Amino acid sequence: MKVALVYAEYENMTDEIREVNPNADRIMKNMLSSIKEALEYSNHEVFEIPANIDMMRNIMEIEDLDVIFIHYDPLENLKLQGNVFAALELLGIPIVGSGMLAQATALSKETANLILASHGLPIVKSQILFAKDDELKEELKESFPLFVKPESEAVSVGIRRDSYVENEEELANTLDRIFSEVNPPIIVEEFLPGREFTVGVLEDMGEVKALEVTEITFDKESGVSFRTKDVVKNKWTIKTTPAKIDEELELEMKYLAIKSFKAMNCDTYARIDIRLNADGEPYIMEINTMPGLSKSSSPYVLEAKASGIEYEELIDKLVKSAYHKGADNKKLGIGKF
Repeated sequence: MKVALVYAEYENMTDEIREVNPNADRIMKNMLSSIKEALEYSNHEVFEIPANIDMMRNIMEIEDLDVIFIHYDPLENLKLQGNVFAALELLGIPIVGSGMLAQATALSKETANLILASHGLPIVKSQILFAKDDELKEELKESFPLFVKPESEAVSVGIRRDSYVENEEELANTLDRIFSEVNPPIIVEEFLPGREFTVGVLEDMGEVKALEVTEITFDKESGVSFRTKDVVKNKWTIKTTPAKIDEELELEMKYLAIKSFKAMNCDTYARIDIRLNADGEPYIMEINTMPGLSKSSSPYVLEAKASGIEYEELIDKLVKSAYHKGADNKKLGIGKF
């Protein structure tokens, strides 16, 4: 097949972006290389397309293109992610991954929480704040410790040690800091003290299935039990795949992952982050509609391998599943919206 590989331009990343999102350029470059090699291993013809103002025209110039494989993790503003998917959807060509609606709603943690709750899925108490002096809801005032993070960012952008707060004074200090670093809104949520897991979901030729579960733990050197910018930068996470858990918890988390995938209207693949409360009960923390595909370190890839799917086979499955699902859709005239 002819595959357009769309990616975020990683060259010449500014110091300002590197301060907020360390290693983003290196990660994107390595991931792009791995995906391209895997596609070529399966005899796909690959066309690398940077996500910029010329993206649409460059794609339209590829004759008889079959699939768009987009791994666009915007280095400057994650909210742009949905915009790029929306533009590509106009072409009517099968896309690997979820569409614009799922991308946008999943990136908004509060919106995702509302959707998940409507499907009866377990979520934590939370509130979005647009200014640091917004009044906190009473139910959260009674739920310390709390956790503070950007409402629409990923890779631990804006999250530091002080994101964990035990009282209103600490909360006020952290809000001062985080509002100075990232754009509003900010989300404040109940902190869950239990173990952390992530579960990949794969839509394989129409069949939705959960991959093996990964447990995320943290190096003692990090001094925290959650992902911060420093944890990501210094690689202080430890991934155990498959997780060492009993069968009941494993099946419950896989069920929650699949149900979340469907509730958010995801396509092809996604990864669901889960954390346990003090009683060992799982709660949905985040839906990642475009999980990392680094060959050696991404949890989704590790989970696929533990499920018996090697990297090259995984990438090939993503392409063929997307093509299978979108091949019968009527294509728009190229360049005619």
